Amino acid sequence: MKTQILPLLCTVAITFVGVQSSNAMIIEDFDGHSTTPYAFTNSGGAAPEVVTDGGPTGNYARLTSLTGSNNNSIAFDEEPSMTGPAPAGLRMAFDFSMSDDAANAEAGGCCGSAADGLGVGLYSTSVYGTTGPNNPAAGGAVWERPAHPGALTIGLDIFQNIDVVNLNWDGTQIGEADVQSFLDLNNNTLHRAIVTVLPNDSDASVSVQILEDVHGNTKIHDIMSDVQAAGLDLANLGGYRFIAGGRTGGAFVDGRLDNISVFAVPEPSSLTLIIFAGLALLGVRRRK
Repeated sequence: MKTQILPLLCTVAITFVGVQSSNAMIIEDFDGHSTTPYAFTNSGGAAPEVVTDGGPTGNYARLTSLTGSNNNSIAFDEEPSMTGPAPAGLRMAFDFSMSDDAANAEAGGCCGSAADGLGVGLYSTSVYGTTGPNNPAAGGAVWERPAHPGALTIGLDIFQNIDVVNLNWDGTQIGEADVQSFLDLNNNTLHRAIVTVLPNDSDASVSVQILEDVHGNTKIHDIMSDVQAAGLDLANLGGYRFIAGGRTGGAFVDGRLDNISVFAVPEPSSLTLIIFAGLALLGVRRRK
């Protein structure tokens, strides 16, 4: 794993909506720039607060609250013109934050640790449908370990004072990284995850980066590199849609999601825009 210091300097004036491209399946900042309909589902505990204001870049989606046994998800419709085969690869990015252990204790949660976590991914429309709140939360999904059939997912597991990032393909975990020594996933700070999927014959290679503290002393962490997803054939990829969820149990966490994008690769400057868009947007809001 590598950690790089990211200079807090952006010489181009862009906002997150400026990341939009004909190669993007989804762009969503929850501030009125949506290109894709979405629906929330409550499968346990307190219902999600849907879209909430007060985030560092405006509105955000709250998936879990500081109450027990939450299980909530958000499912985006498929964009038929922007889904399906991606022979050169895909890149998915999203911002997330989770509240800390102290907030869990103050809210009456158990175990000396916030819990449980969040999960995000691309889900096959042949399994999960093309529209509406059709999602894998029926019966309760383990979102921090989202090993779901027909889906490529990343999980963020924080229970029992751990910080684990896991990668899953078609119902099986294919990668895991313990990041606790250099990255706190639940410290009330907005981080940005970037998942890059590149072809490897009829399989795929998946890499994960996390930008720590998007609007502060940002660092780029290489979490996993070239993890093999057997049978993930990008040249013959079927339709897919973006679905995310979170849960709590006897221990609680305030789990938030923002600034979602999915790009086909190569998008000449997509990675640079994904990295810098949040920084630029924060600057615009401060000037206002």
